[in-house]
Amino acid sequence: MFNFFRKKGEAELLPLPYTTDLHCHIIPGVDDGSRDLEMSLFLVGKMKEWGITSIIATPHRTDETFENTPDTISAPFHALKQAIEERGLGIELTHSFEYRMDEGFIRLKEEGKLIPLKNNYILVENSFMQPLWNLDELIFDLKLKGFKPILAHPERYSYYFGNKKRYTEIHDAECDFQINILSLAGTYGKDVQNAAMWMLEQGYVDFIGTDLHHPAHAKAISEFLRSKQYKKLRPKLNVKNDWI
Repeated sequence: MFNFFRKKGEAELLPLPYTTDLHCHIIPGVDDGSRDLEMSLFLVGKMKEWGITSIIATPHRTDETFENTPDTISAPFHALKQAIEERGLGIELTHSFEYRMDEGFIRLKEEGKLIPLKNNYILVENSFMQPLWNLDELIFDLKLKGFKPILAHPERYSYYFGNKKRYTEIHDAECDFQINILSLAGTYGKDVQNAAMWMLEQGYVDFIGTDLHHPAHAKAISEFLRSKQYKKLRPKLNVKNDWI
């Protein structure tokens, strides 16, 4: 159904600068990512093309929209894991969550029910609408509980664009930053791309993720990995993904 092979005349696809992806939405039918198993397998196949050998799936966990739990994602996660093994894709699949820092997140934190990435890293995100008033307190509390917070796609929070000092304050508080490869590709627009490039120049990019949701994202990433822009940028992308 899908063609994984390089087309004649197509530029060489350079791999991602890491082999472990820690931010993607490929578990079928649990959030706004992959809608079914076949799409999930297609996305995993593309990730394999990009040099990925280990995937940490991170379905959304957000109050009122995607109130996912280990129980709700268990069946589709294991179905995907089994299908990956049956097709011999050679991909290690585990899962955590992308936690929106809302009331539900605070409750899970207090109840000791957060599911971290490996080595106690935990992927958290802000609202896209407004900054979190108690972000510093939450970062401090997560660290106190032994977690290592990673802020997902800070380059997409437009309310920080005019106050880049805030990025510095958050990063200096030992909260790692994870930008999206799609941001560097310009998929979300020039302002987001500029913010990602600024963070890279400042040395604030600790992790990169695909934030892969659907085939349109996969197409954009593949095109970027074949671009002259990525070829020039790749040596600068020194990230910690494979430390997890």
